[in-house]
Amino acid sequence: MDEQQSTRSAWPDPPNYYKRYTSDNLQLLKQSKRSGIFPEQPINKPPVPEFQLEALEPPLPPTDDYTVFDQKWQINDRLPTLQELGVKQIYPEDSIGKQTQAMDVCQQFDRTTIDRVQELKKLNRSLIVQYLDLLDVLEKNPSEYGKHIENISTILLNMHHILNAYRPHQARETLRLLMEHQLAKKRQQTAELKA
Repeated sequence: MDEQQSTRSAWPDPPNYYKRYTSDNLQLLKQSKRSGIFPEQPINKPPVPEFQLEALEPPLPPTDDYTVFDQKWQINDRLPTLQELGVKQIYPEDSIGKQTQAMDVCQQFDRTTIDRVQELKKLNRSLIVQYLDLLDVLEKNPSEYGKHIENISTILLNMHHILNAYRPHQARETLRLLMEHQLAKKRQQTAELKA
């Protein structure tokens, strides 16, 4: 990709190599693919920086992750476990969830054995206690605040992980409500047209 071209723009210009795809160059590529022999000399028609004919071949589709506007996205969008993120898991593990890794996230969530609402309440109470302990330590011995900050961070990350497990359900419910709203709107418009 051209170094001068900005990839951080909301609407970036198309990459400069689109100018290579002329009908002459595509015809030459088709002939080279049929014969199996690609020319060794670089091509410079139309007036663009020189390139090899093989560069006109589309890239292979991504298999693991891809980058769009400098942000990495995963092909298989799944919630990583806390262990994969390097965070200590405080709440009990999901026994059924571990057995069904290949299962869809929504189905996996429906079959969980822990009560996530109760776990969130417990973690919230622990967070409040840790915060009060931190305030106490900051008052008496401010140099020992590190351990309490780390505990608070671990509790918050565990809470976020439990909440992120609800995201597929939230998306499904939002889509359902949106479709119901659209259906009601169309029925209302149909009734107005009939009247």
